[in-house]
Amino acid sequence: MNPDQLLHQYLLGNLGAAGTAELNRLLANDPDLQRRYRLAVRIDTELRNRSLQIPDSTTQDSDEAVLSLVKTRSPYLRTMIAIFATAVCLMIAVGLWQSPPDVVATLVSSENAAWESVLPTNPGSDLRPGTLHLKTGLATIRFGSGAELTVEAPTQIELISTMAAKLTTGAAMINVPESAIGFRLETPDGYAIDRGTKFAVRVDDDGHSTDFELIDGEIDVHHQSTGDSIRLNQAGSAASISTHRMSMIPSAVESEPEDAVGGQSESDAPAQRDQKVLRIGTEGRCGTAMPRSHKRHKFIDPAVLSVKRSGTGKWDFRSFFEFDVTHIDVADVVHARVRLNLVPSTRGVVSRLPRINRFAIYGLTNSEKFGWDVEPTWEASPGPEDGVLLGKFEIERSQNRGTFGIESDELLRFLRSHADRPITLILVRETTQIEGIGVGMTHMFASDRHPESVGPVLELTVR
Repeated sequence: MNPDQLLHQYLLGNLGAAGTAELNRLLANDPDLQRRYRLAVRIDTELRNRSLQIPDSTTQDSDEAVLSLVKTRSPYLRTMIAIFATAVCLMIAVGLWQSPPDVVATLVSSENAAWESVLPTNPGSDLRPGTLHLKTGLATIRFGSGAELTVEAPTQIELISTMAAKLTTGAAMINVPESAIGFRLETPDGYAIDRGTKFAVRVDDDGHSTDFELIDGEIDVHHQSTGDSIRLNQAGSAASISTHRMSMIPSAVESEPEDAVGGQSESDAPAQRDQKVLRIGTEGRCGTAMPRSHKRHKFIDPAVLSVKRSGTGKWDFRSFFEFDVTHIDVADVVHARVRLNLVPSTRGVVSRLPRINRFAIYGLTNSEKFGWDVEPTWEASPGPEDGVLLGKFEIERSQNRGTFGIESDELLRFLRSHADRPITLILVRETTQIEGIGVGMTHMFASDRHPESVGPVLELTVR
């Protein structure tokens, strides 16, 4: 007899010694059968107690209760037990008695994450099918198949099975090993089937457009409505899906959205003025160099200072800003600090970056670059090679707001030795992206033209 038949006969009281031994052997090695056994015994016992008004012993466990009842010789009771046992086994066999859905994934890690979800959100938690809404930060989810998704806020993702998920909004990086080949990632208007690879996906805020970019391997991208499909098999190639069409992205290695920067900085205004502290702004003298691709019109926003280091260098960004200190008696300055306000980036995928990103600030010493333009080409802009290192700072990749900068003896010495003219500081990112050659995130800091956040500030403490 199969396990269900053994369980059925046990509930009827017809299982002999050999059958009982076989059922015990199966129960010892089959967690699913153990669950079904406990469920069947509970239902059977409860139904008989309620329907036949048989008192339930407070000292007997479920197994003893069943065994004592099945020994009863009443034909009526035996008939009722048979009916109940048959009903229980049928319910289990056809799935009418619903059990909780199986675990499909595990939340591996989270970085500065804030959630809205009925699913557990502590790292290490098992995840059943359902929806996760990541409000801030970064999180990595590993599916039972081995597929791994790193999602960045704000994003909403539905866990469907060990081989499927749906990204409703936001961005994600997907890594699919051989064990998960065929993993399906759905979006509002399409889906991608992975062939054993890494790829990135970004769904815009209103869910009307999705970009897929291949990092390594091969994926098939499908349009939900038209049935069209595109196979991406070259690193850096990308496709875009909207409500009614699907197309390749011509400049795939840097096809980044051009949304306006939004949000509020955590330091939107300087602190109360201290009589011993002078704060100097840039007065419009700040800018970002046109990348080597010379596509300034598409990627440069005067409201922000863009900073990026890419794998190839073609899409690097560096920024610079100027402080007029000629009216300050630098001999009285005892402490100097440069403060920058990080604002949410609108370009690139943050999960392509290392966990910690390092930035450096240089002081311009090359007199040939003193007259820099606020919208220069890469070649004409001041760079690290034109100055001296003044200090470094770090930002976690999951952080998109906050105040950062440097305060160092090198900065103070530079200020004292170059106070005869406005000083220029150059901002670069030293760390590069860790995955692929495409849309790694561009860090953005407020310029003095940002509508909500304060631009670069030089804080000087004087005697």
